[in-house]
Amino acid sequence: MSWFLYLVSIAWISIGSCAILYTGDSRNTLKRSLSAMNRKVLSVLPLAFGVLMIVAASDSLHPWLIRILGLLGLIKGVFIIANPMALYEKSVQWFLESVSDQAYRLTGILTIILGTAILSWIV
Repeated sequence: MSWFLYLVSIAWISIGSCAILYTGDSRNTLKRSLSAMNRKVLSVLPLAFGVLMIVAASDSLHPWLIRILGLLGLIKGVFIIANPMALYEKSVQWFLESVSDQAYRLTGILTIILGTAILSWIV
């Protein structure tokens, strides 16, 4: 399952780079993508991500961190499905419209750091 860790790492590095370099364009692309998808269908992605991360954790030097990320993915998927008090829509709207460009770039920086860390920890 190391192929999945490679895929996630490279995806996070590239997405983080786009968030830093093309802040407005990447924000608009994310907004269009999220508005076009059904929330129930969208919840399958973090659920699948969580399961695959938990399974792939044994191929890492720090499996506890990979398992935590997988567990967070599972929690996010359940949160999107349950959507208590329409918090999913509120949080997406806040992130895409209210967060400053600097904070959006900060998430890109953190994504690059996490992607690079996971890439270096693959056994």
